[in-house]
Amino acid sequence: MTRTKILHLLFASTAAIGSTTIVAVPAMAQTSIASIRGQVSDSAGAPVAGATVVAVSAATNQTLRTTANAAGGYTLTGLRPGSYTVTITATSGETFKQVVVVGIGEAASLDATLGTATAAAEPSDGAEIVVTGSRLRETKTSEVATNVSQQQIRSLPQTDRNFLSFAALAPGVRYNDSETDKGFQSGASTASQVNVFIDGVSLKNQSREGGVAGQQNSRGNPFGQSAVQEFRVLTQNYKAEYEQAGAAIITAITKSGSNEFHGEVFGQYTDKGLSEKAYLDKLNNRPEPAFKRKQYGVSLGGPIIKDKLFFFGAFEGNDQDRAFNVAARGTPAVRAAVEASSGRKLSDLEGAFVSPFRGKFYFGKLTFTPDEHQVFDVSASRRQESDIQGFGDTTSFETAENKRNTVDTYLFKWTYTGDGFVNEFNTNYLNYTFNPTALNPSLPTREYDGVITFGGKNSTRKEIQTNYTIRDDLTYTGFDGHTFKVGGRVDVADFKFDNRSYIQPDYVYRLSTTDNTDYSFPAEARLGLGQAVIRSSDTQIGFYAQDDWQVTRKLTLNLGVRWDYETNGFNNDYVTPPAAAAALRALPKTFYFDPENYISTGKNRKPFAGAFAPRFGFSYDIGGDQRTVIFGGVGRYYDRNNFNNTIDELSRTINPIGVFRFSRDGQPRSGLPTTMWNPSYGTREGLLALIASSRVEGLPELFAVKNDAKPPVNDQASLGIRQKLGAWQVSVTGSYIKGRNGYTNLFATRTNNGLGNCCNTAPVIPFGYANALIGYDGLKTRYKALYVTIDKNYTKSSGYGLNIAYTLSKGEQNGNDLFSLDGTVPDSYGFRPRTGDERHRLVVSGIVDLPFGVQFSTLSTFGSGQAYQVTDATGGFDNGQLKITSAYPEKNCIKGLFAFCEVNLSLEKHLDFHGLGNDQVSIAVDLLNAFNNKNFKDFDGFINRSNTPPDTLDPTNVGNNTLTLARRIQFRLGYRF
Repeated sequence: MTRTKILHLLFASTAAIGSTTIVAVPAMAQTSIASIRGQVSDSAGAPVAGATVVAVSAATNQTLRTTANAAGGYTLTGLRPGSYTVTITATSGETFKQVVVVGIGEAASLDATLGTATAAAEPSDGAEIVVTGSRLRETKTSEVATNVSQQQIRSLPQTDRNFLSFAALAPGVRYNDSETDKGFQSGASTASQVNVFIDGVSLKNQSREGGVAGQQNSRGNPFGQSAVQEFRVLTQNYKAEYEQAGAAIITAITKSGSNEFHGEVFGQYTDKGLSEKAYLDKLNNRPEPAFKRKQYGVSLGGPIIKDKLFFFGAFEGNDQDRAFNVAARGTPAVRAAVEASSGRKLSDLEGAFVSPFRGKFYFGKLTFTPDEHQVFDVSASRRQESDIQGFGDTTSFETAENKRNTVDTYLFKWTYTGDGFVNEFNTNYLNYTFNPTALNPSLPTREYDGVITFGGKNSTRKEIQTNYTIRDDLTYTGFDGHTFKVGGRVDVADFKFDNRSYIQPDYVYRLSTTDNTDYSFPAEARLGLGQAVIRSSDTQIGFYAQDDWQVTRKLTLNLGVRWDYETNGFNNDYVTPPAAAAALRALPKTFYFDPENYISTGKNRKPFAGAFAPRFGFSYDIGGDQRTVIFGGVGRYYDRNNFNNTIDELSRTINPIGVFRFSRDGQPRSGLPTTMWNPSYGTREGLLALIASSRVEGLPELFAVKNDAKPPVNDQASLGIRQKLGAWQVSVTGSYIKGRNGYTNLFATRTNNGLGNCCNTAPVIPFGYANALIGYDGLKTRYKALYVTIDKNYTKSSGYGLNIAYTLSKGEQNGNDLFSLDGTVPDSYGFRPRTGDERHRLVVSGIVDLPFGVQFSTLSTFGSGQAYQVTDATGGFDNGQLKITSAYPEKNCIKGLFAFCEVNLSLEKHLDFHGLGNDQVSIAVDLLNAFNNKNFKDFDGFINRSNTPPDTLDPTNVGNNTLTLARRIQFRLGYRF
């Protein structure tokens, strides 16, 4: 599709949305705001019709108002998270007044009985703008959701100020706190199926895995924590306004300026001297590696024109030096053989090497409220990172790369509140640049299997994702008992991939008696043979309608449907080259592979138009008093495929990667042809010369995408009950999620007419290909879970808060993510616990006020251990004999109850300056991983059939790495006013 056509479609869709704004029922999405719904009664319990309901913001004095209907019901929409004075006045003059706090995305309840005393207010939960008011509870929603307040963000201990870490407070969600890769996932879905919204701007990573732009293999933070006011984690049954996610969603709102100046300066520090030596370093007698982390920042917000124009700005710095140990493996004889082959001393490559990370975050926001009907927001952010990583264990430092990340966002939002309706329009821009650059691009990569890897990194990449989005969301409450929402979104996503893979050769050395290989020559090599830049564009359109219908005072139904469409979701304009088409047609047709369905003419790969996603939810308040509520729902949730998954067919065509196989004598290996090794092949020039003289060496692999592939989709169902017990709320929810259409790659060159072993490449070699892999939308997942939450939110009046989230779950999958090459199709694997599945997980967080202005808090996690994949080769490697199963690590903490334990504790002293208003200095000490639990990962999951005696899986398997750092102390210092 041309740029002109895309822009024409964009403006046409925008015009359609605009016309809807004029003639249809208005609505507004709940991505970043809240609503209050309630019943107005007199002292005898009779409904009061016509009462006016007015909410005044404590921060900006902005006023929102509505009128109770004939049955005394009202709905007040368009509330930004924060404190409000709600006044309800009957036509007779009787008044009810209460100061309340509402959270992001919440559909809170506030019933009023006129003629009673004004409800007493209690202190706030510690938001930046200090007000009085009790936080309203959300009891009647059908969503499975968890709100994280500013108090929790500010007080709970965490490793490195990444607000995503608090997603772990939601049941069914797991945060990955790796030192080189931070993100979150939920259910049995991959991290690619989550999404994060900041002020309604989607940070979806549409390029590669990771789910969130900038989080792929990054230890950085997606957004500065000092700019986040609060956020909401939607685990399941979220409504139709949320797009591009089949699993959990996080929706966050940024801080805004108010009528008073408020600011913050903070610093956070820990280093090697404050840390325990890691268990694996002790076990392997390695020196303690360098470690230092410091984070710092400043924020300021306030009025430019009182009650009209406000500003907020924030800056954060994140400097880390984390060393990783490099150690070659193998017996002295094996090490000697590697040194003889490479001419390198392995001891020169071993040791602890520093991995520096430098991150900067900038955010600015203006808010303009010209009258009580309108709010304008303009904001911009930049996240910029440099991260030297990609080494450690058996990978040398010279193979490292600098993973450079830049994420820019710009937002314009206009919110208009009218009589019974609210309209929210926004347009935003996101630019995400991922630029991992090899530190030594001129050196070939040499991988000595099982011993060490050294030389340069085999690729340098620059991938750019740019999104231009227009969105309009409207809410209409003019019909009694109904809150109608409709909305639309048009997003133009541009991609630019400059991936220079294997500029220098990558040589792989193996020691195998069965393969007739040793470390004196490489068994394989790969070499990039092209340098072209790939550009593509995809227009994404989505529309939804939602009705939140209060059928009775007790029963609420949530009825919604959304539809999404992509013009170029599967590289639709691609034309299969004639040689590739001939190679595919030379392969046997099977139940999973029809060559004609993988040959694209540029016109026969139609966009998928069937992404209709109906969603139904309900809640039933048994007593009509919000104490006992049954809730549940079913729904369909479409996600999208990453651009990288479906671009390989084009990339491998214009940037082919030559594959070379060498042997001692030139005889075939595993049915594949080889060339007798010659030292002249040890350079790029030597491999190019081999290509010129050979018809089988240096041929690229052929990748093909299925013409009628469908995007991944999850069908979800949930049923639960909420019980209010005084200040406590308990919730128990049953969850079931079934996923399908996951994208993976298969061999199309199997023997026995496509049903046997891999690989019979003879049919494709004459057409210039070393092998053929086909995309297949056959990955499936199953997830069953029981969620239990116990919550008592912190308030200053009570002096404590406690939140407990327990998940009992079972997550399964077939296949093997992006490459399912050990079975004919994913179903050949059968269902097994997916990697990362954890049957039990318990997260406990709490805040307690102690004497003398000291506050104690904890965020502690306990898990039964995440499943890891086991490849069982005791029956052989042939198709049907190799078994892919799963295992769980040994439970080695709290007397064998758990395999993962991380207890984080914090003591914080608040120093208030009398006579200086709300100025406050805070000094905190965090004790992270307080009991120094090991928390292993990267287990050996290969069972070798050639071992004598036969290999078995060690139940006390010690992982090669750990999920958490050793026990350490962290200091925090802050000043707020």
